[in-house]
Amino acid sequence: MSIRLRVTLFGLGIAGAALGLFCAAVFLLLAAGTAAGQDTALAERADAVAKSVGALPAAADGPAPAAVDIRTSPDIFVMLVDTQGLVVFSTGALDGRFPKAPARDAGKSTVDVGVPVRIAVRSVEGGHVVAAQTTRKVTDDRRGLFVLVLVYAVLALAAAAGATWLVTGRALRPLRQLTWLVERIGREQDFTRRLPPVPARDDVGRLTAAFNTMMERLQGSYAAQRRFVADASHELRTPLTTIRNNAGFLQRHPDAAPDDVAAAVRDIAGESARMSRLVEHLLTLARSDASGLDLAPVDLGALVSDVCRQAEAQHPDRTFHRAVTPTPPVHGSADALTQLVWILLDNAVKYSTGGGNVWVTVTQRGDRAQLNVTDDGTGIPPGTERRIFERFHRGDEARTGPGAGLGLAIALSIVDAHGGTIVAANNARGGASFVADLPLSPSS
Repeated sequence: MSIRLRVTLFGLGIAGAALGLFCAAVFLLLAAGTAAGQDTALAERADAVAKSVGALPAAADGPAPAAVDIRTSPDIFVMLVDTQGLVVFSTGALDGRFPKAPARDAGKSTVDVGVPVRIAVRSVEGGHVVAAQTTRKVTDDRRGLFVLVLVYAVLALAAAAGATWLVTGRALRPLRQLTWLVERIGREQDFTRRLPPVPARDDVGRLTAAFNTMMERLQGSYAAQRRFVADASHELRTPLTTIRNNAGFLQRHPDAAPDDVAAAVRDIAGESARMSRLVEHLLTLARSDASGLDLAPVDLGALVSDVCRQAEAQHPDRTFHRAVTPTPPVHGSADALTQLVWILLDNAVKYSTGGGNVWVTVTQRGDRAQLNVTDDGTGIPPGTERRIFERFHRGDEARTGPGAGLGLAIALSIVDAHGGTIVAANNARGGASFVADLPLSPSS
């Protein structure tokens, strides 16, 4: 059963219950009114006849010539009854004879004078005046009233059901479009589709806006994933081709010259190491995308000093300048931050010449610690300050060199995982500067 039908039936049930109570109350009030109206009419007729008669006349031989048939006529008829309970005059007839006289203490009760009637009794000299009317009049009025109320209730319910069906269909139209769109996206893998905007600021409007925003992000993620897979495939193809060609050479020429064998082995070893580094970087990015880091207070200044000492030992032809000011601990992962500093230092060494300088500073800026790594190398090509953080991006102008173009992408993922920011720009010396802002530990 569809949501539209369930909502319509639920609304119809509520409306039917409320309308049933209302119609029942109206019917009871109007039904009581018809009985009261009949009593009033009978009382007025009895009073009028009692005043005009004054005293009871002599008994007549039978009903008046124009007497109404009380079995079939709904009109009021009048009977004059003596003290002995005998009818002496009647404007109503029952099978051509006087109706039976009601009991003297009947009052306004419904009695049977041959047929059920409702009466009003007034005393006059020598007897009573009885105004009577068949109860069929009230029954017919109530039956007509019931039919009228029933027809009204049915029409009202039909109108309510139709209105609920239309309004529910209009309200659920974006959901139907959403279902159709999701099914089509699943079949066609087309992430460019969007729901038409809904101007109303209701739940459906917010759902539509949220879905379109999600689709924009999903489209971007899907495009980035496809680029990532394509770039990874491209980067892995080169070392695999080199390894396969050299392995094939060694297999085809087991008696090759020692120098050729040594060169082939060096190529295989070098490309294997390169491919291992590439796979390791890819795994690092995959882990950073899939899960978060275990964050704890970390002394960034001490961590940077340790990494710089190791870098000095590995790169004796570079001069590292450290300036670490006392800074509260940052909220981060020591391993991830160590990797971040190594990436930035390796990048500075890679794009600077022998005898170059690398400046590393750690300072506090409000509630954040700022890590700055600057070199005096070749700098960043203009317009690529943001692109250098993309996966597999490698500049083909000033800052070229070996590598898969994943280091700065990993650095960006580490900074993002810490809730920080990182930017790159050229400095006054012509080299590159990388500035990473990292949040301090809450305990600070």
